Amino acid sequence: MNVFKRQVLKQLGIALGVVALAIVIAQIMTSQTKATAAKIQSQKSELVFRARATESLAALRSDSDKAEPLFNILNGALPPKDRLINFGPNLIDLAKQNGISLGFNFGTEEPAVAGRPNYIRFAVTGNSSYSNIIRFLQDLEKSRLFIKINSMDVTRQGGLDRFNFIADGQVYYQ
Repeated sequence: MNVFKRQVLKQLGIALGVVALAIVIAQIMTSQTKATAAKIQSQKSELVFRARATESLAALRSDSDKAEPLFNILNGALPPKDRLINFGPNLIDLAKQNGISLGFNFGTEEPAVAGRPNYIRFAVTGNSSYSNIIRFLQDLEKSRLFIKINSMDVTRQGGLDRFNFIADGQVYYQ
């Protein structure tokens, strides 16, 4: 009986070892399958993102082609560079009409780059009441020129309603 017990225990041990080995192999394969599935899902998400980006790019390209003629119309609305020679004196006159003493300086010229026209930088300094400064800016917005104010600093000067201001901007041209 001793031999029989040994034989049964030996075969039972081998069977348990094979089952344990099969479980370990199944666990390894399951983890590898999960990792592979996660990688496939990630690649699928990236592919969907790229497909959407490509569609968006195509739509933007189409819109860009539609907008191209409008750029020519817009550029036609911009004044020629030689017309800007009166920009400074006109700005000073506009400021005087609003009760502002104004100093004006042209800055550097920037050539056109993709989608943006030529422009010349300018700087102004002035002194007046706050309401006059606001009126001046509103009149400046009504100007036929395309003007962009990049920054403006307004500080109170002594009295209740006196302010100094410094602004820099750009005026666009053909």
